[in-house]
Amino acid sequence: MNNHTKVLILAAGKGKRMKSTKPKVLHELAGKSMIMHIIDKCISSGLKDIYIVLGEQKQQILNAIKDTKVKVINQKKQLGTADAINSAKKYLGEFNGKLLILYGDMPLIKEETIKKIINNTNNSFSLVGFVSENPKGYGRIIKKDKQISVIEEKNASKEIKKVNLCYSGILCGPNKEIFNNLSKVKKDIITGEYLFTDIFNYLCESKKPIKILIYPEDELIGINDKKQLSYAEELLQERIKMYHLKNGVTLLSPNSIYISSNVKIAKDVVLEPNVFLGNNVVLKSNVRVKSNSYIEDTYINSFSEVGPTCRIRKNTQLGKNVKVGNFVEIKNSKIGNNTKINHLAYIGDTIIGTNTNIGAGTITCNYDGIKKNKTTIGDNVFIGSNCSLIAPIKIGNKSFIAAGSTLSNNVDKNGFSIARAKQQIIKNGRSKFLKV
Repeated sequence: MNNHTKVLILAAGKGKRMKSTKPKVLHELAGKSMIMHIIDKCISSGLKDIYIVLGEQKQQILNAIKDTKVKVINQKKQLGTADAINSAKKYLGEFNGKLLILYGDMPLIKEETIKKIINNTNNSFSLVGFVSENPKGYGRIIKKDKQISVIEEKNASKEIKKVNLCYSGILCGPNKEIFNNLSKVKKDIITGEYLFTDIFNYLCESKKPIKILIYPEDELIGINDKKQLSYAEELLQERIKMYHLKNGVTLLSPNSIYISSNVKIAKDVVLEPNVFLGNNVVLKSNVRVKSNSYIEDTYINSFSEVGPTCRIRKNTQLGKNVKVGNFVEIKNSKIGNNTKINHLAYIGDTIIGTNTNIGAGTITCNYDGIKKNKTTIGDNVFIGSNCSLIAPIKIGNKSFIAAGSTLSNNVDKNGFSIARAKQQIIKNGRSKFLKV
């Protein structure tokens, strides 16, 4: 059925109320831009023909969606929502199926809701509304006998303002009839724009029925400023956390935890308070992330434990039963099974084998001022506390590195390496050198 439905996403608005140089639809929720939330949900709903209307800030948005197959339409001048839709007429006007009109600043709509809207629109028009306790600012849906209209708040009487059934802006219906009736919409005297809501004055003259589909307000809110963005983030975080809780994840302090939208968490994972999970994090079963840990773009295998207070950066893989402790930073590295990096270490651009111990204060010196260099540490290696490994360097299997060593040369298998400055003890040196 969705093969006979095309989607038009309106995203040409300037978003002045955001007080930002960034286009409104590129502001993020749960680590993903608003526009990508909409596009991804359309795709997962089985919709293949997706069109987006862009305006003055189109280049930034084009860069953000370049990996999608969305077709872009340019609205030359921002003359209202009806004009934005009408700018797609030469691309969509002759299409004989259904058209679903969505908005780029409504990222909280659910995949199942999109499917329901389409499935409930059979040889009819469906306008999507919601009931609001505080309808201020929204257009009101008015149904009188068989006549349905949408009254913008600025044109509403005191009685109409009391109506709490609001129009979301979403419409689904026969494509050709939508465009045929759009041509009848006249310029609004007050705003000087062509308002899409005026189309219902003409659609009611059609022989096709108009359905009012009502869905929860928290799916249909539009985001126009930073306050609304913050509120939407709260709603989405609650939704994400509820999903993981239902799937067997333990959140010890849900309100203090942040989880990006594409994070994958297996059952029996425990997240302690103040954990941040950025994009592309995968946590397998029985992983525990302790308090105040920041993780992004990382794969952590089963029974591993990270934190408290650690940072695991992009392109990192932790094997099974790995221990990463407090004040450890890891980036672009692969850590083998049963390896321990318990505290106060920096591991960058490194491959570490299995059953290896990295002592406190150990760092890999991966940057030489020009490029990043690789460190390779084998299986069953012991590296003592406060060691500096100057990359590029290889430490062979079963090697032992004495505490306080600074290494710049490779260490062979079963090797023992100690690299310290010779210790000197000067009798009464304190008095001599410090003059005390």
